[in-house]
Amino acid sequence: MAKPTPLSAAKISLAAFNEVLGRYPACIQAISQDKGAKPGQKTLAELDEYRYGEAVTAFGPEKADTKFLGVDEVKTLVEWKLRHGKFRPTLMKLVSSNDPDLVQTTVQDAVKQYRDKSDISGALGILTKLKGIGPATASLLLAVHDPDHVIFFADEAYYWLCGDGKKVPLRYNVKEYNSLCQRSQALSQRLGVKAIDIERVAFVLMRQESGNVAAARATLDPEPSVSSVAKVTPPKTKRKTVDDDANDPEPPVRRSKRTKHSFESEA
Repeated sequence: MAKPTPLSAAKISLAAFNEVLGRYPACIQAISQDKGAKPGQKTLAELDEYRYGEAVTAFGPEKADTKFLGVDEVKTLVEWKLRHGKFRPTLMKLVSSNDPDLVQTTVQDAVKQYRDKSDISGALGILTKLKGIGPATASLLLAVHDPDHVIFFADEAYYWLCGDGKKVPLRYNVKEYNSLCQRSQALSQRLGVKAIDIERVAFVLMRQESGNVAAARATLDPEPSVSSVAKVTPPKTKRKTVDDDANDPEPPVRRSKRTKHSFESEA
């Protein structure tokens, strides 16, 4: 078995972590420019600023028990998710069909479950009762409320932390998310970094793996000195996967009427 590279989740140093994190703005800007935006549509860079800036400020830990995501904020975050990762053509329509009052109370109940009992799985179970909200999107909504400790179930984060940097098959279920949380928490404790920053480092490493990351691996020392880097505050597979929010060509299943069996089949 090949030894982990200096930029693997198991071996990355704090200095290297911060160096990669510092490359995130340029990485997302480049992708945003490449994707462009339709008239009246926000660019990926603008949506990214909302996800990692405005939303966290408005609904983060400082706003505990006072402000919770509503349907408009959820839709904006889902739009970011679709532009930031895989596009799901029916997802926004499903999310938009939720009753606004139901969205507000469901998010509030989920956040309370998480904060009172430190129960991430229980909070995800509450959120996934909403139409169009699977474990990955549910983790995104919860991550906005606690960005320091809750990681968004992004493909890139899972590949880097749980797949040793390889694009392993994903079923987007609770079991996989629990594994991601454990790996994220271990890295957070080892380096003293936040979940929100682990997300972005994973994104850069996985998106630039064939270019900038290869160059970085050739130039970065395994343990570069802190003074040598800028400090930054903290696949396609053959088998069919079950995406948490994707819908097959058949009529979509309404999430609000999901049976216990259907939920457990993803766990």
